[in-house]
Amino acid sequence: MKIIVFSIFCMLASVMACTQEKKDNSPLISSKKKIINSVPFLTKQNDFVYVDKVSLKPVTNQKFRSASVYTPTGFAVVGNEKNEYAVIDENGKTVLDFSAENINLNVVNGLTLYKKDIEYEKKMPAWKWDWNILGGGIKKEQTYHKIEIGVLESKQVLLHEDIPYLEDNYYLNFVSVDQNHVFWNGSLYEIKKNRLHTIENNIAELLENKRFLKSSNANFSMYELNQKEASHSGLKGTETLSLQFGKETILLKDVNKERYEPEVPKLLTDSKTNDVYPFPQYEKVFPKEITKATASQIDFIKKVSLVYSITNSPYFLLGVFNYDHDIWAFDWLYIDTKGNVTDSIDTYNFKVLDQVGNLVWPDRKMILPTQFIDKNWKFGKINSYQGMNDAYLIRIENEKQLRTMGLWDSKTKTWEIKPDYHDISVLDTEKQIYALQKEKDGLYTLYDSKDKKSMGSKAYTSINSDGLVSVKLSSEENIYYYIDIYSGKEYKEN
Repeated sequence: MKIIVFSIFCMLASVMACTQEKKDNSPLISSKKKIINSVPFLTKQNDFVYVDKVSLKPVTNQKFRSASVYTPTGFAVVGNEKNEYAVIDENGKTVLDFSAENINLNVVNGLTLYKKDIEYEKKMPAWKWDWNILGGGIKKEQTYHKIEIGVLESKQVLLHEDIPYLEDNYYLNFVSVDQNHVFWNGSLYEIKKNRLHTIENNIAELLENKRFLKSSNANFSMYELNQKEASHSGLKGTETLSLQFGKETILLKDVNKERYEPEVPKLLTDSKTNDVYPFPQYEKVFPKEITKATASQIDFIKKVSLVYSITNSPYFLLGVFNYDHDIWAFDWLYIDTKGNVTDSIDTYNFKVLDQVGNLVWPDRKMILPTQFIDKNWKFGKINSYQGMNDAYLIRIENEKQLRTMGLWDSKTKTWEIKPDYHDISVLDTEKQIYALQKEKDGLYTLYDSKDKKSMGSKAYTSINSDGLVSVKLSSEENIYYYIDIYSGKEYKEN
């Protein structure tokens, strides 16, 4: 049985928010992906101009108070002296005019999505006034957000709403289903002539392999893209599992129970067949019968409170929370679709993360076997981000209670970055570029893990994945400018 140590924040109800690490399913349409040679360059006057990234010669005569790097589709957000923002294309032409609204951009399937957002005070009718009895004051206004979301290429507006500040929000979390379809805000869209056309609504969950769940009155139906008939219908949430072992019936209660009711339950049962489909992809039926198990495994199963489907495998993950405060963790077993129980399985491209991104499974012993660790080490949170594959950021505390981080490769069983750093920031998982902070409150330096070398000659207060860095001046103010995270080259006038 495997044991994983993780943050107390993730325990019990919170761990039920864990999810599978999703595959990268946001391909750009190659015909729309551009080669961008311009970057924002900081001048001595604290203005940004766009220059050729090789020659550093200006490509336009425009100056901006703030500027972003270009998206792969050729758009950037710029700001002026009035703290107004606009969007320009790679030729400097204004695409969205300057306004006081904040602007964010995201690219999916070769389309550039924008979000304009501004906070303001809205006068309310008398029945919505906030009466402060003790202070005697009356607040007649509420804080609202004015949000607009759309497609830059076609000027299509997908959403334009005024919403209370604390009640709701919208994000640019568009997901590619395939090159012609995207999912966002509960709807499935088809792309035609740079516009998004709604083809499905009321989608509760997008699944892998072009599948999705629709909800209606606490019932769920599973569909595949371009199929009008549901592959499964009449699915209902459950927190109970029944397993037969010989003549004994094992009834598991409160399975995957959560503190707050989820939009989609972690277990869905077919009302006609009583088949149970577990989270996260609901792609296979949990076995109704245990065909092979030891006595100790049966005792373990009777206490199971967590059941996940390990996708792209025949296995399900079975978890029992260990309340020993020295462990404070889950113990694990596995069962396949035929009902065979086992203590361990082969490695699969499947990771369970808690709601703040810390790794819950695979466990520390599977990632970093005991023979590779110091006996005085204690372990904290483990992180693995999309594209890191077999690499894991592992936090360690030694016998002197010094806490450090390292980057461990579970395949080669080596430290790609030794656990000698206070913090390691991931900048590019594919090219293995990281920012390293040696000591708490120290500066960050660039590091190429693939070639095992530091890059650039300077250190920074912060380094973002888009190359934006900050440097603290003697006046305690920070200045911001851009660098090339793959070489350390600075885009700033000396």
